[in-house]
Amino acid sequence: MKNNINLNNNDTLAREYIERGKGLFNDGEIEKAFKDFDKAIFLNNDYAQAYLVKGQAHIDMYEACEAEKCIKKYLKLVPGDAKGYWKLIDIHDLTGDFDKCVYYCEKLLEKDASNINIYFKKAEFLALLNDFREALECFETCLNLCPDFYEALCGKANMLLTLRNKKEALEIYNEAIEINISKSAAYFGKSEVYMAMGNNIMALRFAEIAYEIDPDNEWYKCHYTVLKNMTIDVK
Repeated sequence: MKNNINLNNNDTLAREYIERGKGLFNDGEIEKAFKDFDKAIFLNNDYAQAYLVKGQAHIDMYEACEAEKCIKKYLKLVPGDAKGYWKLIDIHDLTGDFDKCVYYCEKLLEKDASNINIYFKKAEFLALLNDFREALECFETCLNLCPDFYEALCGKANMLLTLRNKKEALEIYNEAIEINISKSAAYFGKSEVYMAMGNNIMALRFAEIAYEIDPDNEWYKCHYTVLKNMTIDVK
């Protein structure tokens, strides 16, 4: 009975250390925050939440190796937990190990095979690995599950352009624009397609729309400026 009371007290105190550590971390008191996380773990070495919170703090500090140790310990305590796999994806995204990102997306899909967000992330990582056909299939799976998924439509169109299917890429970007006329990505994508087709006048038209919607996007600004100068030179 006494041992149970002590365990409960330790758990309560560990939670308090974690919450205080989170507050300290948010206030920029990094060293003090990690001391509190370690105190929580010392009180209860099997307190899973402590490893999850400490792991996230290491991610925020771009300390990938330490973060991975914490999250893998968390997953030993909570096997197969989605939060743990998402954290590992964040860690390997940080280090540029996109093969591992794909691997952990697949681990997530084993338990949640209809989650469009997982397919979308997997598609993005496959594209970064230049596996464009596999990425296209993932974007198509997203769209089978949710036909109005704007970002997946833009992703699919971008893969089609990369695979030199310009006509279909334009059609898919048009679908995205019909779904949401106020987002810039599909207009920018259409500009890229027209540029690939050698139609700089149309490319400029859609580059301008994208830039007007999102004037703080430096890439849009650069793309629009280059096309504008090219068009002026032609005239």
